[in-house]
Amino acid sequence: MNYLAHIHLAHITDTSMLGNFFGDFVKASDLSHLNNEHQLGVRLHRKIDSFTDSHAQVKALRRLFPKSIRRMSGVVIDIYFDHLLCANWARFSERELDKLLAHFYDEVQAYPDNIGDRFEQVRLGLLRYRWLSDYRYAESCERSFLHIEKRLSNRVIFAHEATQFIQQNENELHRRFLSFYPELIAFSHAKVKVLKVQISV
Repeated sequence: MNYLAHIHLAHITDTSMLGNFFGDFVKASDLSHLNNEHQLGVRLHRKIDSFTDSHAQVKALRRLFPKSIRRMSGVVIDIYFDHLLCANWARFSERELDKLLAHFYDEVQAYPDNIGDRFEQVRLGLLRYRWLSDYRYAESCERSFLHIEKRLSNRVIFAHEATQFIQQNENELHRRFLSFYPELIAFSHAKVKVLKVQISV
């Protein structure tokens, strides 16, 4: 899952939004440099990603992608699911999106440490442009795809074709998201209980 989904799942499971956000930037198995709340967030993030990658609905969507961009299908689905989460926000959250994100940005700004160059780069961009709420607009997905292309030095070209695929399969993507996301929520609640015992939060 992408940034916004991890922040939302942290909120509804009452775990650290910042810790869940760290999951995209902390790759090592040793998390001792993080406090217990942030460790819990990273571990939950990893469990969520594994659950998503192995879910039947997500696998079915990946098979629909043309072979030319199928290797990037997981990235495309993660990002577009953030848009669909925005589009269905009131269905899954009682707290307004902008208020939740304002709280998240405050946490990001207040965090005193740098956990890596990539994290610092994303943090500066988030605090300057506050772009997570842009996922409410479908066109923001293509901008994200183009940004990834640029970050990969254009070694993988997929943004335009991925956008065409989304436009052609919008109803299917939406239908499968609405089937998948409640299961992800239930999984996250259950997994937090297990992880809290393991980490002794």
